Amino acid sequence: MTEDIVAIEQVLYRYCHAVDRGTADEVAALFHERGTLVPIYSGEAPRQGRSAIREWYATYMRDFRSTVDHLRHCVASPAIEVSGNEATARTYLIADCIPKSTGKPVIVAGLYEDRFVKDGGRWYFADRRIHVFHSMEPPKAAQPVAGR
Repeated sequence: MTEDIVAIEQVLYRYCHAVDRGTADEVAALFHERGTLVPIYSGEAPRQGRSAIREWYATYMRDFRSTVDHLRHCVASPAIEVSGNEATARTYLIADCIPKSTGKPVIVAGLYEDRFVKDGGRWYFADRRIHVFHSMEPPKAAQPVAGR
């Protein structure tokens, strides 16, 4: 079971890198052929199947990712439970970027709720639900005090 947890964590991490710098094909490959993506934060309808998920990420990359610099998704505190060839995970999401339009950093916080399936010895997202709780610009750095 420890091997399964490590393999699932790797899927979570590969997702972050693929969303930030990869292709829509690389992201979609992390989903099971019959997987589902539910972008709850945007209110959009669920995307069913790898092809529909790939299309959603292609649009995301064209309409959002291309408008920002230094996009970085991070996951934290994964709570993973494995039962045979199925698993669930709840993972905190932190993402940041610099919109090209403003040049000011933005930070986003949220949660991924995932179901996984193991098929052919490999773990895939069976269902990914993306929640965004808030986004904000970070506070300005404190100005140095003269003489210190």
